[in-house]
Amino acid sequence: MLSCRAQEAYPNLMPIGKIRGEVPAGGDATKFRPRLNQEIVVVRGVVHQIFRWRTGKGDDVYGMMIQNVPSDADGNPKTSDGLFVYVGRTPVLPLEAQGDYAVSAGDVVTLRGKVNFRYGQVEFSDAKVLNVKSGGKVDELISPLEVKLPESFSERQRVLEQVEGMRVRLSAGAVAVSGTHPQFRTHDTHLWVIPSDNPAATRENKAARRQYRPYHPLSVVSKELKQDGNGNFLILGSSGLVERLEDRDAALPPSYAGTVVESEVTGGIQFSWGEYVLQPDHIPEFSERPEGLSTVSTTGSDESHLRIAAYNVENLYDFVDDPFDDCDFHDDEGCPGSRFPLNYVPASEEVFRARITKIAQQIVNDLHSPHILMIQEAEDQDIAKLQNGSLVYGDENNADGQTDGLQELALQIVAEGGPVYTVMVDRDGTDDRGIICAWMVQEEKLHAVAPQSMPSIFGESPSLPNTREWLSLCEEVSNPKAFNAAFEGSPDNASELVPVFSRSMQVLLLEDKENGKRIWLQNNHFSSGPSRRVDRRREQAAVNADVAQAILKIDPAALLMVGGDLNVFPRPDDPLDPPSDQLGPLYDAGLFNVVERIMAEDPAKAYSYIYKGVVSILDHFFLSPNARDHLRFAAYLKLNAGTPETFPEFPPLRASDHDPLLIELAW
Repeated sequence: MLSCRAQEAYPNLMPIGKIRGEVPAGGDATKFRPRLNQEIVVVRGVVHQIFRWRTGKGDDVYGMMIQNVPSDADGNPKTSDGLFVYVGRTPVLPLEAQGDYAVSAGDVVTLRGKVNFRYGQVEFSDAKVLNVKSGGKVDELISPLEVKLPESFSERQRVLEQVEGMRVRLSAGAVAVSGTHPQFRTHDTHLWVIPSDNPAATRENKAARRQYRPYHPLSVVSKELKQDGNGNFLILGSSGLVERLEDRDAALPPSYAGTVVESEVTGGIQFSWGEYVLQPDHIPEFSERPEGLSTVSTTGSDESHLRIAAYNVENLYDFVDDPFDDCDFHDDEGCPGSRFPLNYVPASEEVFRARITKIAQQIVNDLHSPHILMIQEAEDQDIAKLQNGSLVYGDENNADGQTDGLQELALQIVAEGGPVYTVMVDRDGTDDRGIICAWMVQEEKLHAVAPQSMPSIFGESPSLPNTREWLSLCEEVSNPKAFNAAFEGSPDNASELVPVFSRSMQVLLLEDKENGKRIWLQNNHFSSGPSRRVDRRREQAAVNADVAQAILKIDPAALLMVGGDLNVFPRPDDPLDPPSDQLGPLYDAGLFNVVERIMAEDPAKAYSYIYKGVVSILDHFFLSPNARDHLRFAAYLKLNAGTPETFPEFPPLRASDHDPLLIELAW
């Protein structure tokens, strides 16, 4: 080995474990602070990984992880022998005497610096190099530790805190349980995986190689753990890749849920933005994209079936600045609840066009052009009119009654070989940043019933229960029509909303142009966060139940559907203990959740969303008794939730973050 200085003895040299201290047996391990926090100490360790990431402004930042060789460690399994060292804007640290040290993996360095606790991670900063032994090999100096992850999530956090900063190993055969996900703050990419020893990783049914919530029939979580299960997983990152030192854009390749990590992965455990992340030191090898995971029905190709889909299209904004909206374009002033940068708006016209093309292709090729699309999370902008087969944008608000982004989508559907859709919406249902629910309806088959023909719902004085205070928008005459009421529950996480809904529920009554059959649809996008805004979401379900019961009182045999993105799980799954039963009012109203049919027929695919590697059901259809009797097919199509996501400046790999829910009724 080469040395830049003669080896010296440092009487105040301490094992890293003594600096960090023991991770306690109880409590939240992510809140653990180092024993010698804010103190100046001397440490020695092997540089086993170098990191490169970006600031919010796009500037490069470097760091490194060091770990005691066994002879320098404290030998205590409850303390970590590793440490993250902040380096700075260049991969160079100052030598204490003079000059600089270019960080290099395999070197044994002695450092003097300050112990910090930053963003949840123990960090060594203001480091100066006292001594370097260069020319070593990481594999020869420290062996990666095989980490056994427990079933309990809280215990998993403790296990990983005890090895934070250390080099660990993940055996080949891990299975991705999410798509690759961009970390916008650091321009990093993350992928959730379950190790090969997780019982779900080796299931014969590849579609079932997922992390399910505790009440799902395929869950591997012990019942006594309830919400503290699914701890046997890791997150792979990309900021520690050796390839990244040469190419700042080096990242994990786009990977899908179900992809197998075919190579062993070694790297350090970093706590980054609230997550313990295994940062691989090289890009792992992955299997090909898994095939055959989507359930697609073709039974509704004739007129004896009515095909209906609920589809959250994830912030579908166009690349046009709406002069009547302050938060739909990059240089807008913003509005309540929006934060800069406005990362929900498209980066360019090209990105928007690629997005609607992907959605249109799914609608035509995978959903087989449903007769009715119940859309959530579309922009409410309406400043364009259709002229000669294209939209012409102007400065008139409410230009033609159809929202522009969905009209552009309708045109693209035709370009992909699909039918003509009409956008139906009550723009009173929008929220502060211009997000709204709407319908796209095949105009050759169905039309909206004149509101004057159903005054008890669509008139000035609808027949609604007098047990709540209904807002004035309920008095407008329209079909579709937005409904909302005053919120009377607890404030739920300091929410200051006065109405029950931030995006009003909407009701639409359609009629078949040939046979005169009618169907009622209630379209929703409930408040987000299943364990937050609990009272508000329960009231949102209750308002829907009130309106549904009012309709069924008028016509007990009505074909009626309440659905959309309800942002919480179906019975018996619940985010809280004791159960909060947030959708209880809909069940208690005698409505049938089609999830029950999907769960019985194909439980492996019974989910619409993946959050932090765990699948969940957020999108629902509740059916009236007669609609249930007409139900012939129901499925979540596996198109988006497990698909990789790209950074906003690139064309998308997925159409949305939700899988669409498709049903068919005998008609």
